[in-house]
Amino acid sequence: MNLRVGSRGQSVLSLQQKLEEAGFSPGPLDGKFGPLTQRAVRAFQEARGLQVDGIAGPATAGALGLSGFDAPPPRVDGTAPPGRPPGGSGTGTTQEFLWNALGQQGKSYVFGAETNLNDPNPQTFDCSELVEWAAARAGVRFPDGSAAQIDAARPMSVEEALRTPGALLYRPGHIAISLGDGRTIEARGRRYGVGIFSAEGRGWTRAGTIPGLS
Repeated sequence: MNLRVGSRGQSVLSLQQKLEEAGFSPGPLDGKFGPLTQRAVRAFQEARGLQVDGIAGPATAGALGLSGFDAPPPRVDGTAPPGRPPGGSGTGTTQEFLWNALGQQGKSYVFGAETNLNDPNPQTFDCSELVEWAAARAGVRFPDGSAAQIDAARPMSVEEALRTPGALLYRPGHIAISLGDGRTIEARGRRYGVGIFSAEGRGWTRAGTIPGLS
């Protein structure tokens, strides 16, 4: 979902509240995406080095820590849908998977980090743990370890993955998440931490998508 001028509802209100908390006034907190909210989004994007278009897409939502827009209600019996990890509250969408990962920008990289998949705010990741955690929070079980993850993915060409938001890009010993525009979100290493990086010329050898994400 991309929120833009004319959008309305709870997702817009959540966006406005996050913008307000970040110090970018969106005008009245009324759930209506108007010119003031657009101006706040543009100012936030510029401050964070994001594409400045005034549209709250996955990258902007993730940088604000938003996830699960318009998530479906739980089942009548109160249980999670089949296949979701314990405590998972995700929608099973690639969009939420991306939001989850993007929201971790600035976190530290620790090789071999083991993150509680039910923790909404982990402080450390390695490359495969970011993928596993973001998928789990979106409601999809996925293995740990970069080699196991690419083996479990639905294969596609590297070229296609570079154009596919949420696709996985793999080279031996490392895995990243494509943003579909020639960039990645990934836990790149101790020097870099979790962030957005260029995907070009990185020596990717395999690619694929996560089964179960829609």
